[in-house]
Amino acid sequence: MSKMKAPHIRTESSHGKMVFDVMLAIIPLGVFAYVNYGLRPILLVLTGIAAALLCEALCCLLRRRPLRTAMDGTAAVTGLLVGLVMSPMADYWVPMVAAAFAILVAKAPFGGTGRNVFNPAAAGLALVTSCFPEQMFTYPALSNTPLPLDLSIADSVVTAPSLAEQLRSGAAPSLRAMSLLLGDFAGPIGGTAALILLAFAAYLLVRRTASAWVVLPYFATCVMLAWAFPVAVMNPTFNMLTQLCSGYVIFTGVFLLNDPVTTPRFWLGRLWYGIFAACLVMLLQHIGQAQVGCCYAILMMNVLSPIIDRWSWHFWHWLTRKLRIRKEVKAYE
Repeated sequence: MSKMKAPHIRTESSHGKMVFDVMLAIIPLGVFAYVNYGLRPILLVLTGIAAALLCEALCCLLRRRPLRTAMDGTAAVTGLLVGLVMSPMADYWVPMVAAAFAILVAKAPFGGTGRNVFNPAAAGLALVTSCFPEQMFTYPALSNTPLPLDLSIADSVVTAPSLAEQLRSGAAPSLRAMSLLLGDFAGPIGGTAALILLAFAAYLLVRRTASAWVVLPYFATCVMLAWAFPVAVMNPTFNMLTQLCSGYVIFTGVFLLNDPVTTPRFWLGRLWYGIFAACLVMLLQHIGQAQVGCCYAILMMNVLSPIIDRWSWHFWHWLTRKLRIRKEVKAYE
């Protein structure tokens, strides 16, 4: 286990492949956001990407590294993930603050790409969720009218409670199952399109950009917990679906959970990592102070990741050694 040292991204090919695959998400999710809200959510996402790239370039200058290091794509991915979880009504400075904190505080001080202890995007989201909840959780109602681009839109746009807010109040959402899957309700820019996110998860699994040992246990545990612990009086299947589609539970399983730097490397550690992350996500959805607590769950799992990896590795090799000794004893007898 002592050989398992950061960075976890070993080759430029795997690194570039990961960046390319994740950046592809901006196309379907961007089209989805544009159809629902117009150009404003696209600008929010691009603002997050631009802020992350500028902060990465600043870090390169301060550390006297070539500026081309800032263009490796990881900063752009961080800005993309931050932007996709914003409310379409958020001010443009909110993704800038989240991206700046992600790069300048959660990534650069630990050595940059491949050495960060915490998921940078989750850290940036945790900051703005704690400090500016009204910016993060005030959502516009779906309409055929695009959102205005100016910053003073709060007084001119009709808002609607998010699905997560309705569930926290114990109310049964007046939505159909297909509306949930298609994202036909108020929520984050890239967090409501369940079918798009699940299709993209399948793409990442096929490309092996995401680990099946993490993603599948995460979603299986989320489904079981949502089924076992309903939050409102409704059909069990529909209750499970509403919990999975609320907040950014699916988004977390597709993107935030699959950071190759902060996840365990051993397969058994990844399996437990996905299960424990799902438990924390669903627990914080039920009892957390914030309307959406997925970012906090990811940060807590980042702390536990090395421990889970080490214990899983030792347990598996202890078990295989015991089984091998037992097999050799039986063969000798």
